[in-house]
Amino acid sequence: MTTLRSRYPGLRPFDADEKQHFFGRDEEIEAVCRLLDLDNLTILHSPSGMGKSSLINAGILPTLSDIRNWEIPHHIVTIRFTNYDPALARLRREKQGLVGLESELIKDPIDRFIDACLGEGKDWEEVIPMPKPSLWLSAKQMLVDQAVHPLRIVFILDQFEELFTYPEERVEEFARQLGDLYHQALPEEVRKGLERKQIIDGGEAGEKPALPSPKVAQLLSKIEEPLDAKILISMRSDKLHYLERLKAYLPEMLLNSYELRSFDIDQAKKAIAQPASLGGAGFISPEFSIDDHILDEIIGFLQDKLTRRIDPSQLQIVCQHIERRIIERERKIKK
Repeated sequence: MTTLRSRYPGLRPFDADEKQHFFGRDEEIEAVCRLLDLDNLTILHSPSGMGKSSLINAGILPTLSDIRNWEIPHHIVTIRFTNYDPALARLRREKQGLVGLESELIKDPIDRFIDACLGEGKDWEEVIPMPKPSLWLSAKQMLVDQAVHPLRIVFILDQFEELFTYPEERVEEFARQLGDLYHQALPEEVRKGLERKQIIDGGEAGEKPALPSPKVAQLLSKIEEPLDAKILISMRSDKLHYLERLKAYLPEMLLNSYELRSFDIDQAKKAIAQPASLGGAGFISPEFSIDDHILDEIIGFLQDKLTRRIDPSQLQIVCQHIERRIIERERKIKK
């Protein structure tokens, strides 16, 4: 059974399935995709409510295949950061390893990042003995597990400002490991892990080392190759100063950034009128049109008097109200 959708999602973000009625952001989609092509790390920022998540879900991700020089397949890993909760973190420490406590809420950013790459079946010691989980190694293992080669990973880190609600030592550890992903070369910690594995596999003098499993052997054969990864960080503009805390590991991270602004008049008109005119049976409302003078009145009502720009979240609320009125009108006509 097909689920009918609103033409205007309101305050929730657009998702990837709503690309067909996501309008008004063509220029921004092209600009961010161009930045992703230029460097391994891109910062997308804006005030709250400008539609960063919508731009990513319904705009950037569906467009990645069209980026110049992106002929190779790519795999998307999306992490939406959540606020640190000391009580849940304490619960995680107390209950770690017990069955039935797999909630994302009790996992820290590194754990959730690794779970997104590999799922719950992480056998770190089988691959390389590491003192702590490695984001770089998890990404490398995921690439090996994929059937298609070569393959690029695109990491989308949404609501990134929430990282900085975590204890300082966790923020620093995440920054260090994110730096490993950005620089792509084999990290020193992984190199040391390889040395530990060689010692362990060597066993006692004269012993013949056991052969690794095919999966482990495949990973080990590719471990020295650079990691092909792109990172897109999305966060609020008023929290950008937090990125200073990551500069020791990512000194140039703000050089490749893009500010998502509110709509200009033309963008707002497209975001209002074009979803309404879409045909098809997949919407909760019938196709309808908005007269030019009504469109101008809506724009005038929503427009900031100083900047003459339109807040996307406010536009969505008004358009959702219009759609409800259209549905009510249709019901009355059918009675």
